[in-house]
Amino acid sequence: MGLAGRGRAQDAAANAVGAERGAAPPFFNLRVYPKELRLSWERRAPGPQAVCRKQGLGIVWSDIGREHCRFPSLSLCHMTNISVFLPNDPGATATWILFPESDPNRPAAATDLHCWLHHVDHVSCRWGRGPGAPSDVQYRMFWRDARQGRDRDRECPRYDVMGMGGARLGCTLDAVLPTLMMVTVTGSSGQGPVSCSDTAVDLQAAEVLTPPTLRAKCNGSDTALVSWVMRSRFHRGFEFQLEIRKGPHSELETEHTSESHFRVRIPGSASFRVRAKPSDIADFSAWSQVAELGVCSHPSQTSRTPWGRKRSPQSCVGGSTARGMRGDASDGGLSCQLPIKAGPAATLPLPPQTRSGAAVTRGPPLSFADRKWGCQSPGASPLSVTHRK
Repeated sequence: MGLAGRGRAQDAAANAVGAERGAAPPFFNLRVYPKELRLSWERRAPGPQAVCRKQGLGIVWSDIGREHCRFPSLSLCHMTNISVFLPNDPGATATWILFPESDPNRPAAATDLHCWLHHVDHVSCRWGRGPGAPSDVQYRMFWRDARQGRDRDRECPRYDVMGMGGARLGCTLDAVLPTLMMVTVTGSSGQGPVSCSDTAVDLQAAEVLTPPTLRAKCNGSDTALVSWVMRSRFHRGFEFQLEIRKGPHSELETEHTSESHFRVRIPGSASFRVRAKPSDIADFSAWSQVAELGVCSHPSQTSRTPWGRKRSPQSCVGGSTARGMRGDASDGGLSCQLPIKAGPAATLPLPPQTRSGAAVTRGPPLSFADRKWGCQSPGASPLSVTHRK
C-alpha cells in the first residue's frame, strides 16, 4: 500500500532519484521523514539555500532550507514527486525523489475524496468507488491533525453514505477538528490489495457558510426592524445583502450593509431574506429562509417563517378607543395592555374558551378566577372587564 516506510526515513538510493542534465547535481541522499513531514539532503559542496518542492495531485508546495525543508502535509498514499534545487538554476541542479515508492492497486482505491466544513463545526467527507474496485471492496475513513503521523489516526464514528454492496462512501464528523487535517480512506478486499487515498483539508478554505438566521418584527405602525445572526468558525467581518419585497406585487428591493440589522418602512405586508459573505471573499452564502410580516398593527408583531410560524400577539382591537391592544394567550388566558383613553365602553374579544362578549368600562380592575384574564391601561385609570349577557 505504499506505507511500508511509515515512521522511518526513505533513502534516495531506494527510490527514483535523478537530475535534469548529465552533470552530478549538488544534492544527494534525499530522505523523507513522514512523521516529521520533513525532507533532508546532503550537499557535495557548501552553497546557498535550496528550494524544495512537493508536487502531487495537482498541488505544488515549496519551502527553502540549507539542509532540510518541511511541508504542512504529506500524502502517504499517492506517489508524490519531491525535488530540491538551487533557485538560480533549477534545471541543472534539481534532484528528486518519489514518495511513497509503491502504489499496489490504484484503480481499486477510493476516488474524488473531498471534505467541507458546514454549520460552523461539522465536517462531511465523500468519496467514490474506485473504477477497478472488486465487488467486495470496503472502505474506512480516518482523520488526524496534518502535523501528526498515521499512528494518531482516528476512524470515522458515523458513516452516512453507503454504495453498492454496502461499501462506505461518506462520513460526517462533529468533533473539535484541527484547522489543517489529513483525511485517509483505506480499502480492503478478499481479492487483493487496495491502495489508500488521502487529502489535506484546510477547513478555513473548505468552509461552506451557513445562511444567516433572520428575524423581522414591527417597529411602529409602518416600520419593520430586520435583524439576523451570522455564525462562522473562521470569519468575523461580513457584508450582507438584504432583499425586501413590500407586498406580493411590488418590485424587489436590495440593500447592502455591514450591520446585522436594518430598519425599513413598509406600507403593509412585507417579506425579507438575507445572505452574507466574508469581507475578504467574493462568494456569498446561500439565502436565509424568508421572513414574512403582516400589516404592522403593533410594534412587537413578529415575523412568520415557512418552517414554523411564530404566533403574533393576539389582536385585541375593538372600537375606536381600544386600537393597538396586545394580547398573550398563554396559559389559556389573555392579558392586555391598552393605550386607551377615557371614553365610551369598547367591546373586546374574550379568549377562545369564552363565547360571550365583554365590555371594558371604567372602574376597579376585575379578573376572572377561572381564566386569570384582566386588562389594564398604562398611564390611565384602571379598567374593568365585565361579561355582556
